[in-house]
Amino acid sequence: MNIKEILEDPRLIISPTAPPEQMVSQFGSYLDLLVKWNQKINLTSEKSSQDILLRHIFDSLQYAAFISSQDEIVDIGSGAGFPGIPLKIIYPELVTTLIESQRKRCSFLETVISQLGLTAIKVINDRAEKTSPKRLVEAVILRGVSDIKSCLELATPFLGEGGKVVLKKGLEERGELKQPIYGFALEQEIVVTGYNNKKSSLLVFLKNSI
Repeated sequence: MNIKEILEDPRLIISPTAPPEQMVSQFGSYLDLLVKWNQKINLTSEKSSQDILLRHIFDSLQYAAFISSQDEIVDIGSGAGFPGIPLKIIYPELVTTLIESQRKRCSFLETVISQLGLTAIKVINDRAEKTSPKRLVEAVILRGVSDIKSCLELATPFLGEGGKVVLKKGLEERGELKQPIYGFALEQEIVVTGYNNKKSSLLVFLKNSI
C-alpha cells in the first residue's frame, strides 16, 4: 500500500487542493523523516513507513471531512504531527499551528516543516493550557490527547462562537457523551473505519455563545 492508494481510498472524504505529485513527494519525505527520527526519539510505536502510513496518516486524513482548506486550525498535542501535518500536505493553504509540549518532538516538527517547504504553519513548544492565543481560529483538532471534556476545555480559548472541535474517540468511549458538556454542542458524529478495520467515532463539537 502506498500514499497514492491511500489518497484514493473511498473511505476517506478528501478533496485535496495540492497537486498529486507534490503530495506524494511530501508524504514520502515525511515518512522518511519519521522513520529516521524514530531511531533517536520515540515518535510513534510503529517503526516502519508502511505501518506509520496505514496507522497514522490514514487516520489523520479522516479529519479532512470536517476541515476546509481555507480554515485556520490548531492541532493540540501534535506529537509527530498527527493529524496536523497530513492535513497541511493535502491543503497547502491551511493556516496551521501545532502545539506540542515535548521539545524533541517540536524539533522534529520544525525539521519536517523546513524540509517539506511548508508555509503558513508554526510550532509552539508548550502545553495548550499555558498557550495564549493571539487570535481565534475556525477549528481545533485533537487526536489521542485526553477525555472529551478535557479536550473541549483545552480547545475553548482558541475558539469563538461557532468554532469547532474535531476529535476521535473509540466507540467504547461514547459513554463520555452522556456527561454534561458546558459551552459546546455535539454537531456531528460519524463512525469511521481505520485501515486496520477498527471502528471509532469522529466527533465535531460547536462552541456555543456563553
